Amino acid sequence: MEQGEAPVRDRNSKAGITSLVIAILATVGVVVLFVIAALIGASALGGTDPQSFDPQSFQKSGAFAGFALVGIGFLACIILYFIGLVLGLVGVFQRRRKRLYAVLGAVANGLAVLAIVSLLVLGAIGAAVGAPQ
Repeated sequence: MEQGEAPVRDRNSKAGITSLVIAILATVGVVVLFVIAALIGASALGGTDPQSFDPQSFQKSGAFAGFALVGIGFLACIILYFIGLVLGLVGVFQRRRKRLYAVLGAVANGLAVLAIVSLLVLGAIGAAVGAPQ
């Protein structure tokens, strides 16, 4: 390569491809976990009136353990999004590699992380505003 020429990009970045795959798999995981949580919630109520829901009996039921596992699954998906974001950024800054998949992976994971952080901030604000004084 002579001086002044643009570097030839050989292949797509493996980190970028991995980042995009992680974004897709984590998003599918989140959707599946939402469906599972809805099914557990529907079976826990069992067609009863939500106003007569007893938290003490719910904690002793199997649905409580199901919700705990769904929560662990959500945490795993959040960790995957952060890993995918880092891999996407690594792929973007690799020299001599194509950056398309790295940019797509970084954007997809970044949007997911931004959405999660936004929901946490909104929840914290809502809890602070709605708290009795």
